[in-house]
Amino acid sequence: MGDNHVNKTRALRSKSAVSAAAVLLSCAGIGLATATPAAAYAGYCNAEVTKKRAAASGGSYKAYLPAHGGNIDCYMNQGAESKAVKALQKNLNWCYKRNLEVDGIFGKDTKEALEFAQNEEKIGKDGKYGEKSRTNLKWRWYENRNLWYCGELRDGA
Repeated sequence: MGDNHVNKTRALRSKSAVSAAAVLLSCAGIGLATATPAAAYAGYCNAEVTKKRAAASGGSYKAYLPAHGGNIDCYMNQGAESKAVKALQKNLNWCYKRNLEVDGIFGKDTKEALEFAQNEEKIGKDGKYGEKSRTNLKWRWYENRNLWYCGELRDGA
């Protein structure tokens, strides 16, 4: 009975030491938990923003991208309903020749169209919109109704 009691006491002391260390780290502002993937995003895409880049004509091309507020670092998936979904749907129609109804609803058809585009860009197709899709998909950049092209985002635009 003596050895078993000593082992239990050691185990309790070890657990207490770990708990005490966690409390000290927490008080110091250092957490032990890891961040979830969504923690890196500004939030769920709920709006659209205009990005601009210089055009050879001296004007500028612009593209409409999904955003959370004014931040393009957002995510969304099936079930979303917003202007951000409309921006995605328009780009999938123009640059990937999809035929989506631009209704702002991220349903089955939008998910399948996004998977098609993800597959075209060889980034893995999960049907979810996030950083990998934003930076690798082609976006419709236009100067006016008749002058446009599909291209990726670049630094600064």
